[in-house]
Parts: sequence; C-alpha cells; structure tokens
Amino acid sequence: MAGLGVGLASTGAVSGRSAAVATPTVLTRNVYLGLDLTRLFRAESLGDVKRIAGQFLDEIDPSVYEARAEAIAGEIAATDADVVALQEAATFRSQRPSDYGSESEASATAVLVDMLAEITSALAARGLDYTVAAETVTTDLELPAATDEGTVDVRITDRDVLLVRSDVDVGSVVTDTFDAALELQIPDSSKTAVLQRGFCSATVQMGEGTFTAVSTHLESVTELFRLSQAKELLDRVPTAQPVVLCGDFNSGPGGQTYDRLTASFDDAYAVRRPDSEGYTCCQASDVRNDESQLTRRIDAVLYRGGLRPTTVRRVGHEPSSRVEARAHGETITVWPSDHAGVAATFELPTTTPTATPEPTTDPPASPTESDSTATETPSPTATTSPTATVGGSGPGMGLTAAVAGMVLGVLARAFRD
Repeated sequence: MAGLGVGLASTGAVSGRSAAVATPTVLTRNVYLGLDLTRLFRAESLGDVKRIAGQFLDEIDPSVYEARAEAIAGEIAATDADVVALQEAATFRSQRPSDYGSESEASATAVLVDMLAEITSALAARGLDYTVAAETVTTDLELPAATDEGTVDVRITDRDVLLVRSDVDVGSVVTDTFDAALELQIPDSSKTAVLQRGFCSATVQMGEGTFTAVSTHLESVTELFRLSQAKELLDRVPTAQPVVLCGDFNSGPGGQTYDRLTASFDDAYAVRRPDSEGYTCCQASDVRNDESQLTRRIDAVLYRGGLRPTTVRRVGHEPSSRVEARAHGETITVWPSDHAGVAATFELPTTTPTATPEPTTDPPASPTESDSTATETPSPTATTSPTATVGGSGPGMGLTAAVAGMVLGVLARAFRD
C-alpha cells in the first residue's frame, strides 16, 4: 500500500475562489441491517445456529424494511443531498431446500429484501433520480435456518454504497475491502464466518470543482481492527484534492480511531456545532423504542482539501422521525434506522487551496435540532451500476480460539453498530 494519506488537511475556506462556488450537500446514513445477531454468535452448536437463523427469517419482514426505506428516502429528499453515503445497505436472500455444507453448495439467490433497491425505488417514486455510483460488498454470510418446512439457507449480504444525483458528473470509482477482518468458526462445521469491512469512493464534479466522496463502515468489535482499517483507508484516499469521508466509524471524539482520522480530516459536525453532542447511535435492535436511545456520536462527515462546511445537521434522530409499518398483522412504529444520519453542505474550492481560515460555527443545536484488489471503473450512467469488487474471505486477520471465545458475546455489534 501507499504511504499514509495525510495531505491537504484543512479546516475551511480557500483564498482566490471563483465567484461561482459549488455547494454540494453530502449525507451519510447507516440504514441498519435490522437484525440483532448477538444470538447467532452465542450459538454453541450448529443446531443453535439453525434455530437462531430460522428466527432471523421470521424477523425479515419486507413491509418493515420498505417502511424504513421510505423514511430514509424522505430524509434524502428533505436534505436535498447531492451525494448519499450508505452503510449496511443489505440484501437478504434465501434458498429452499438448504444445500448448506453439501458438495454442490450454491449461494442463495431468492431475494427477500434489498434495502438499496427499496431506497432507490422510494426515491424514484418521489421523482428523484439517483445513480448508484459505487458499491462494495463487504460481509456475505450464508447460514442454514430451521423452519417448519425444513432447513432453508439464509444469506446476508452487507454493502457500502454511494448514491449520486444523476445530473452530477461522476469520474473514477474505487471499491475495496480491508485486509483487517474478523473470522469465526461456525460451530460443528468446517465453515468460517468472515466479518468483512470496506469502502467505496467516487470522484464527483460540481460546477468547476471536484472532490472525492467516500463511504465506509469500520469494525465495531475491537479498536485493534478498527484502527487498522482506518490506517488502510487513509492510505487509499486521495491527498491532492478535496475529500469528503463519510461513514459509521464506530469511534467518536476521544476514540483512537476517530483521533487518527481527524489528524488528517476535520469533522463537519464538530466544526459547525462544537457545543452539541450530536449523538447518532443507537436505537433498540428492533427499532421500536418510543424515546431516543442515542448516546454516542460515531457517524460523521469528515473533510479536507479546502472544503468549507456551511451547514450540518442530523436526520432521523427525533421521535417524529418514526414511521408506521405492518409486522405480522399488527401496526408498529419504528425508527428509520438504529442510527441517525448526518448531512453537511460545503463550499467546494475551484482553485488550489492557499489558506485555511477557520469556518464560523453554527449556533448550539437545540434538543430538537433541525438539522482484495481495488478496481477503478469509468463513470456510471444513470441507468447502470458499476460492478462491486469483492474481497471475498481474503487473507483477513483470523482470531485465535482463545480470543474468539472472549469476543463471542459481542460479535453481533459488528453488524449492529
């Protein structure tokens, strides 16, 4: 890998900008897997795995995911975002009957829920045209699930995604997974579950300015892996042009990973709302809680290279953000995600940055604030999506049996946070 990418760290405006300054709005949104996987990783036998995976199948209710996707599309519309960075944009698939562990085993293909498709469909229904500019498949996990009709395979595919308005020009695209990945042996099986993380990026041109947008989701289980992934990410992002780095970093102010990233980047929320806690994580695992349970700020829009943030706000954090859905014959109320999103608007430089004065800050927010091998692909069209480069299981960084035993009880946070 290249040397650590720390260039052009800056906090704001540049001198000599032309009169026509582009003002892109970028939204980062963890859309939430929707399942509490703690039960799965506490399984002591393959029978336990099948029973728990069967419960997952019962909980994958398309109507609930559709309602949450509609709410997230509404947030995108309300923020008028030019670029949307999504994490946990999952697809769930099944296969009947199961062929798990057989010599002729094939991946499940029958789609139960596709959150990315649900969100883009909801946007299109609003007359909003977004392109899937970049997409990275990270974790791709398939398990046998016990049902009344026999064993069924359930497949969970996680993705990091960048959506861009179709009238915005997109240049080179990079999709990749990190070398640092958690591995866990499935009980009573030769199978290994690889909890992969990654990122995707795209060069975006607006007016006379250009910047690179990045979407990523870092490990939640251990700081060691999270910090290693952050270092890989810093090695990969451009240093010679403006960059907006969006994601669920699973680390906030004072955390080692956050501090490492903000040694090279500035945090739009911290700059514009220094007196606001701005919590983004996490609601209850079933997202049915009435009052907000957000207590950590781990989702952020970071930036460098002469960009100047002008506004920043959260979305999906107030009780009024909740939406109704039908689940197993009853009406329930759910949050759009277990995370809140963060939207930031920037002034985009059109000349080489020559000065970095501090931007002014927004007034303090009120409690109800309104606010593998990488590949490069050519610019996508509004009707196509670039093929994601998948790292597969990769070399990873497998846990020893002793360490795995210590983290079994918290591994599910790798998907929840």
